[in-house]
Amino acid sequence: MLFRISNSSLIEDKKEDQIEKNLEFGPDQLILNWKYKEVNKKLTYDINKCIGCSLCKLVCPVNAIELGPIPDIAQEKIDKSNPKILIDHEKCCYCMLCAIVCPNDAFHENIEPEGQIDLNEFPTIGKFYKIDMDKCIEDRNIKICKLCLDVRERNFIEEYYKIEKECPVECFQIDSPIQGEVIIKKNMLHKCSPENCKACINICPVQSFYIPESAEDVVKYGKIACNEDKCFYCGACENSCPDDLIVVNRKNIRIIDPRKQGAYPWIQGWINGIKEILRKRLIQGKQQIEIPIIAEEIKAVKEKIEEDIPQLSKEEREKLFQLNEKIQTFLRSSKIRYWIKDKKVAKIARELKKQLNL
Repeated sequence: MLFRISNSSLIEDKKEDQIEKNLEFGPDQLILNWKYKEVNKKLTYDINKCIGCSLCKLVCPVNAIELGPIPDIAQEKIDKSNPKILIDHEKCCYCMLCAIVCPNDAFHENIEPEGQIDLNEFPTIGKFYKIDMDKCIEDRNIKICKLCLDVRERNFIEEYYKIEKECPVECFQIDSPIQGEVIIKKNMLHKCSPENCKACINICPVQSFYIPESAEDVVKYGKIACNEDKCFYCGACENSCPDDLIVVNRKNIRIIDPRKQGAYPWIQGWINGIKEILRKRLIQGKQQIEIPIIAEEIKAVKEKIEEDIPQLSKEEREKLFQLNEKIQTFLRSSKIRYWIKDKKVAKIARELKKQLNL
């Protein structure tokens, strides 16, 4: 069953210039429809495929996308059938940038009549995989090979992860077009409760997050860790953490030129939009650095102080020991203790100089 919300905008109050928009709700989909004259655009958002990475939000030129309750979904406090993002269909300009950057095929575009708008004239991002074609057998009679052949065209990271694990000739490998790093705020890990939360573990489509088990790994990483050899820097983990302990710092992205060559005026605009993945943080002002650990700072300062303190020679240590023995003998004297009690400072000073041959 589909539910529809309609909206219409008029240009110069002329019926022939009317833009029609509506939003349809299905059990697993949101369908945005746009019509102007003879051109129809449809953008379908698949709730089940969405991994909550927010790349679509970052590139949206009209800020039509907001995050849904991703931490609650990742912690399984609410059902995963809830959408991880919310789309304002009145703001949406149907540029289809979200469909281009989605790493898990959660957006599908449909434009009619066919050829009216050709997305091959637009830049896109690189694939999230690489294949050693010298090894590849492309045998459709093998289930995993058939899946591989069927999902190569559109990025689908969950299926790519399955293919990488089951490829019979080990020719398929996840290879992200996004470069970056995952920063875990170690000095805030007292907030982390992996046994109760597991949000980052649950949401990661390539299982890059894990709980360290050995004593050595616990000392090295803390309560939670990320294997960046698997990570493709989508940002779902950052969005899922209820305590803001994870930062995904994206540094570069591989942008592919349009398949159809030409001097199209929109190319640079799309490139700038895609690059927002690198520049625009989900929460403005968030520091993309690891907060220093206080214990490590103390250790460094302590080592510096120890380096600066001059060390005594053996002869100097012996003299110091002898001096200490004289002072201890002096203080054990009954006479001196009486003088200390009666605060006879002058007599104590004279006797001390005599004992120390000063």
